[in-house]
Amino acid sequence: MKHVLILTACTSLLSGCGGDADPYPRLLPTEQILAEPTLPDHAPDAASSPVVANAEAEGRAADLRRRADALRGPVIEPEALSRMRQRD
Repeated sequence: MKHVLILTACTSLLSGCGGDADPYPRLLPTEQILAEPTLPDHAPDAASSPVVANAEAEGRAADLRRRADALRGPVIEPEALSRMRQRD
């Protein structure tokens, strides 16, 4: 009886191994790991005229700041908030 319990416990533990597990990640060849990184498409433009690239980045940042400022404020409209407070 003792051996049956041990065998049942081992079988239940082993049933959790394998099956739906994620596959092991693909390994890269050494040449690919040690290769020089590829530059993005905009890198030559930024290298040839950094002032223009910086100005474009600053313009995009300013647009994002304006959008963020527009989102600041109350989430609930004042009329809805007053109706909610009347119910309390």
